[in-house]
Amino acid sequence: MEMMSRAADYAARAMVYVASADNGNTATTQEIAARQGVSQAFLQKIVQRLVQAGLLRSQRGASGGVTLSQPPADISLRQIVEAIEGPITLNRCLRGPGECFRDAICPVHEVCVRVQKDMLATLENSTLDKLAMRSRELAN
Repeated sequence: MEMMSRAADYAARAMVYVASADNGNTATTQEIAARQGVSQAFLQKIVQRLVQAGLLRSQRGASGGVTLSQPPADISLRQIVEAIEGPITLNRCLRGPGECFRDAICPVHEVCVRVQKDMLATLENSTLDKLAMRSRELAN
């Protein structure tokens, strides 16, 4: 079972690529798709969602492309994934109060709450500046 969709994976990779771009953090969707081995049509849909979520800015024209809408240190992997998939929940019982009538008596629920909290904290602490730096390290 995969926890992160292909679209969220591509979104994360695209955002790291833009954060790592040498030319002022601007990249075209064509360039990103080619470098990441992703369908350009699929990537354009993903980029649209990232723009709608306020994580990227898009500019058309000869010098167009996409840029980060804010500093890379201010964008987390959690924001990127949630822009594509919506709120992240490990189990349906964590979607909200009353979602599962057994949550008050279920020992599994308690474990899921802890795992959910840790997972969200890890995604929140994984910022684009850190991911871009690690990407550059791995490329060398």
